[in-house]
Amino acid sequence: MLQPERKDVLSEPAKPRSVYVYGIVRAENGGIESIDPHLRGLADGPVGTITGDGMAALVSMVATPAVGTPFEEELKDPEQAKKLILDHHRVLQSLLGTQTVLPMRFGALFSDGETVSSMLHEHRQGLLKALERVAGAQEWGVKIFCDSTIMRDHLGEKSPAMLAAQSELAAAAQGRAFFLQRRIARLGDAEIERIVAQDVNENRLRLSEIARADATMKFQPADVHGRTDDMVWNGAYLVAKTDEERFFDLIEEFRKVLGPRGFHYEICGPWPPFSFADYRQEEQQDGHSNRE
Repeated sequence: MLQPERKDVLSEPAKPRSVYVYGIVRAENGGIESIDPHLRGLADGPVGTITGDGMAALVSMVATPAVGTPFEEELKDPEQAKKLILDHHRVLQSLLGTQTVLPMRFGALFSDGETVSSMLHEHRQGLLKALERVAGAQEWGVKIFCDSTIMRDHLGEKSPAMLAAQSELAAAAQGRAFFLQRRIARLGDAEIERIVAQDVNENRLRLSEIARADATMKFQPADVHGRTDDMVWNGAYLVAKTDEERFFDLIEEFRKVLGPRGFHYEICGPWPPFSFADYRQEEQQDGHSNRE
């Protein structure tokens, strides 16, 4: 069994508890010392570390069924689950300005400290490569929306196909006008879909040239994003801090060029690199397939 370089700073109580892991940082070069000793985690509990193989897992102790309300039971309460998720994000967010952190997904529970140490040892290569990949970078979210009404007006002025159809409508006899109007509406829908896809793809590729990595996120429904126009892109980008100014300048360029066509851009962040923290992917790329 691996002997950790430094035992976790939390003294595990005699009563049974599980170990909750927020994320992984490097243990050397003062990595642990830079963590705020007063940092509080889930349910305002203390945050400590378990170290091994040059890394440190940021952890808290959570109740098992034998001690208070089990963590899994707390998640069944929507309000309590929301609070715990916010606690998870807050702990990771607090580290952004001081060091590189590889986030774990919310809900990463281990039976005890030795299991966490074993995880650090077993996945050492993948974890270190993932930490290297996200070092000096932050995650930024980019959402693109499009107002189809503005886009349709733009097409009416610019699109050769739409202009030709409108000219035909103006010259058509009254009996054909209804059918031509329906044809123009269908043509407009198809043109909007084509042009939006073309512009979004160009935006995505140009942002990816600056970002270290990118990921496609699920589109959000209107009741989530709260806008009246349509979401046409939702992406996450891992951007080196030294490249952030170029990244934002490019989005501003998009706004100036495509804003008049009905496009709207929202940027959110910076976040810990949640979308780029798959250390198992690093192992698989390197010919390993270790799994817990």
